[in-house]
Amino acid sequence: AGAAVAALLALRLWVVLHSRVLGPRQSCSLLVVAGSGGHTTEILRLLENLCNAYSPRHYIIADTDEMSAHKIHSFERNRSDRDPTTMLSEYYIHRIPRSREVQQSWLSTVLTTLYSMWLSFPLTHKVKPDLVLCNGP
Repeated sequence: AGAAVAALLALRLWVVLHSRVLGPRQSCSLLVVAGSGGHTTEILRLLENLCNAYSPRHYIIADTDEMSAHKIHSFERNRSDRDPTTMLSEYYIHRIPRSREVQQSWLSTVLTTLYSMWLSFPLTHKVKPDLVLCNGP
């Protein structure tokens, strides 16, 4: 059984390495998973120094997190104002249900987390990011 698993892993590695087209790229699609509150501020601070090649930027936030949405819009607006080469920032905000609300019971957290994951997989498949950055809970 161990040899079969090793063979499957080796085959998977070979397929991944040989299916990529290597060469210079104009852009790198970025998926940013922003946690609520201070976690969003931390991840945006990290993004401040990224060049325009990291575009489009897709942000995933909780569906009830209006503060993070406001911070992201403000960040992107300031980014465009600071950099004259950035005509229009290409960014998108996607919302998924929060996996756990404050003071939610641990038992029900399992179900809400599975629901959030269920909705995040198709979104990730649709966006097909080259790089994923995540921070926070």
